Amino acid sequence: MTKWEAPSPSWHKLNFDGAVHNNWQAGGGVIRDHQGKIIIAYTGSLRNHIVNQAEGMSLLWGMKFAIAIGIRQLEIEGDSKIIMEVVDGRSAVGSKVEVVLRDVRMLLSNLDSFTICHIYIEGNVVVDSMVAFGMLQDGL
Repeated sequence: MTKWEAPSPSWHKLNFDGAVHNNWQAGGGVIRDHQGKIIIAYTGSLRNHIVNQAEGMSLLWGMKFAIAIGIRQLEIEGDSKIIMEVVDGRSAVGSKVEVVLRDVRMLLSNLDSFTICHIYIEGNVVVDSMVAFGMLQDGL
């Protein structure tokens, strides 16, 4: 998939991203409704993370926000194929990332329905831009 598409009615979509550049690490995401309206947007800096950890933390933050506001049906899209495969149970990563993704999987059990889908960076440009801004922040 290379462009963002709205979720079905009664569903929400979480797009997330993480990045590491030199000594800067950041993550962020956007939760939108079926009309494409932004419900929550978040970004923040991270410390001492590798890129897969930054991606995982971005997803974890988004999951926590979604659950906190009562979302029950969620499409999840990210441009990290490995993170999507690990969450979906098709792959494995190092222990530092696995700890974060274990928490993500636990939060998924709070949803009635969810989908997990890899999206190419061209379909994730809003979040990609936000993550660059997150590198300038101090925390979430």
